[in-house]
This record gives sequence, structure tokens and C-alpha cells, in this order.
Amino acid sequence: METVNRTAWEEASLRLLDDVYAFAATGPRAHSDWRDDVLAVMNHEVDDPRGWNVLDWETDKEERATAGPSFPFRPPSRELLEERLFPVTPATAERLLVTMTYDWGPVPQDEEAAADAYADARTLLSRYGEQISCYSNITRARATPSPDLTDGVDGWVSLTQYDGDFGFVVVSPEEVGVFWSFNPI
Repeated sequence: METVNRTAWEEASLRLLDDVYAFAATGPRAHSDWRDDVLAVMNHEVDDPRGWNVLDWETDKEERATAGPSFPFRPPSRELLEERLFPVTPATAERLLVTMTYDWGPVPQDEEAAADAYADARTLLSRYGEQISCYSNITRARATPSPDLTDGVDGWVSLTQYDGDFGFVVVSPEEVGVFWSFNPI
């Protein structure tokens, strides 16, 4: 995987997630346990280390003051992440990004739009380099890091205050990314 420039990454993120109720943010790797870095992103404690776009529909500071700095995520902890995030392959993370675009449902197999969405997903993941680990809260990932998502996402272990949410984190030696979609049902 090649790394990508800011313009290509931001354009791809907007094409994939701008019309979706989603959160996409990256933070630096500053701790030996990647979960601490993910917590910093979820708690809005860090800025993107490259200064690139963050997609965050929940920008209501009053709501965050009431519900906590991690809103819409439940107050996260390292233990919660360990319990609710399961390893997935980078290819599964790519598929999850595309599935977010299609309201969690099946991704059309042969449409040009689906091919473009997969290209955008690969662009987003390429930012993190080739040495990445990915983790998701989808229930099918409990059994395998490469679950069948042909029919979309149909189960998750919630990390937010909403009825439905799924996403994944990507961990590289330098950065962590958090990509999440909320309640399309």
C-alpha cells in the first residue's frame, strides 16, 4: 500500500462518509498500548497529527458537556475496547468502510459506484501504511477476522449511546484511525 496525500485522502473521505452519519478521525501513536491512543481520539483529546480533515457529525459542544467528551461514544475505557473490538483484516476494514456508505446493507457487486467506493476505502486505509492492524465491533468478527459481509452488517457490540453503531479502528506504528457509523436503522 502506498501512502496518500492530504487532498486525495480528504476527497475520498468526503465521497465515502459525508452523506453518512459517521465519525472518522486520526490521532498519533503516543502510547505502548494502541487502545490508549484510540481512547484519546474517541475523547476528542488529540488532533489529527497531519492536520487533515476530521469527520464528526456530533460537534454540539453543549451535548458533549452534558454527555461527556467522548459523545456519541459511551465513556470508553481500555477494558471496554478490549472486550468489544475484535481483530479484522485490512480487507475487512475496507469492506466495512464501503458498507457504511450503503447504509450497512449489501454492497452492489458490479456497479461502478461500488468500485469507486472500494477505491476510496483503499485510499483512506493507505494513509496508515502497510503495517496495520484493524479491529471492529461487528459480531461476526468474533468468529473470524475475515467475516462474510455479503449481506452487510447485521450485528454489533455497541460502543455508543445509539441503538446501532459499528466501526473499526486501524492501528499503524505512527497513527490510529477511528471510523464509525451510527444508527442507520
